Amino acid sequence: MTSATAAAEMSTEIKARDTNTVSAANTEGACLLLSLELPSKTSFPGSTAYQTALTSYFSAQEQSLLPACMVAPTSSFEVSLIVLTLARFHVPFAIRGGGHTLNAGAANIASGVTINLRFMNQVTVNDQKTVASIGGGAKWGEVYPVLDALKIATSGGRVSSVGVGGLSTGGGISYFSGRQGLVCDNIVNYEVVLASGAIVNVNESENSDLWLALKGGSNNFGIVTRFDISTFPQDVFYGGVVASAYSTLGSQLAGFANLLANFDPYAALIMSISWSATQGFFLFNNVEYTKNVENPPILQPFTQANTSVLNTMRISNLTDFANEAAQFGASGLRNQFATTTFGGPLSVLTTVEQLWNDSIATVSSINGVNWAMSIQPWPQPFETQGSGNSLGLSASNGPLVLFLLSYSWNLESDDVAITAAAQKLIAAIDAATQKAGHYSPFKYLNYAAYWQNPIASYGAASVQNLKAISHKYDPFGVFQTGAPGGFKISKA
Repeated sequence: MTSATAAAEMSTEIKARDTNTVSAANTEGACLLLSLELPSKTSFPGSTAYQTALTSYFSAQEQSLLPACMVAPTSSFEVSLIVLTLARFHVPFAIRGGGHTLNAGAANIASGVTINLRFMNQVTVNDQKTVASIGGGAKWGEVYPVLDALKIATSGGRVSSVGVGGLSTGGGISYFSGRQGLVCDNIVNYEVVLASGAIVNVNESENSDLWLALKGGSNNFGIVTRFDISTFPQDVFYGGVVASAYSTLGSQLAGFANLLANFDPYAALIMSISWSATQGFFLFNNVEYTKNVENPPILQPFTQANTSVLNTMRISNLTDFANEAAQFGASGLRNQFATTTFGGPLSVLTTVEQLWNDSIATVSSINGVNWAMSIQPWPQPFETQGSGNSLGLSASNGPLVLFLLSYSWNLESDDVAITAAAQKLIAAIDAATQKAGHYSPFKYLNYAAYWQNPIASYGAASVQNLKAISHKYDPFGVFQTGAPGGFKISKA
């Protein structure tokens, strides 16, 4: 079947469909057909393949969703076949890459079909060592050993267990972003399966509007089956983690404000403050300097805290640092992120930390709660490097602070209470930074809670453009209503 014929057939069917009601018979029929077309790649509840895929999701919320079947393609042609089959049966579906997204339904679906890209995880590098081609289901931990062996790197994820697809289409922050920009800014080409089943290349000269839209537009346009990302020479560098007593907070916040105001493009930092009933307070910093230079002065407030209880700072490679970062995130829990952004003078940082500290009283009785805030520099190079994206930021936004509220808990019965506490804290931070004149509306998609609207935060002009591009490449809204998970342009 040609893509034009498929599009015409799908047009008739989608116009007639009621997107609010999908019969179980349709789903059963689609799963049966997929099992005939791709027998070794379609799995059902009760099978080992199905259960293995389900339990490999990072969050308990995603693990709790039970699709009618899962299908695990190994080529873009198979992805095209799956998309056409699901559209023909009007069956809702989810797209799973690395499976690290926390929000329920972002990469899995109850009673629909989950397209599991994890077996499309190939990594190759061109002869010039300037571009790495990465399968849409790869994790960064599968990418970095290949690059380290060649003494090159790319602006990629900082945690080995994070997927390439979700991070890259949501923006993406790297240890190298101060020099190279965001992860999405380094994508030179996408191979994409569109709603019509067509397999297209998307780059600066082909489908260039879609190329920019995918840089922050998430899963709204098609299924990315391959990312071609620029690489650069990179040998070993300085990095690690440092955990310190809460008593060092003041000096570390001052160091953060100084780093943001006098940003070194080789520096990278995630400064975290955590509280739990069992461990109390502690500070935990992920610190990198992407040169073979030990303990540069700009990072010493974080690496030389007087009462450090853990210090792994060393010279090593990207694979090692990404694997270390993955050790500090426990999978299988009820996990959630929420985010906001603001300007970063010390007075604002102090106010925000106090608001977070005050909020602990609202969650302290929740079973198994871990309540953490992280701040990261979002300097102007994040906004100016690369070829442009859809995030709606520019150098005029100035250096910003990216705030992440990260929390985990044990019981589903506490979902409502902990969500209310998170919403209250984010609202309080936004109100305080607005009052101080340092508010930013931007919400980073990869850290956004399901109750936030990050695409709307890109601004009216970007949203209008994204909607137009969505309609151009997906005129019947397959990736708006057929793939309901994640953050939808139609709801921005």
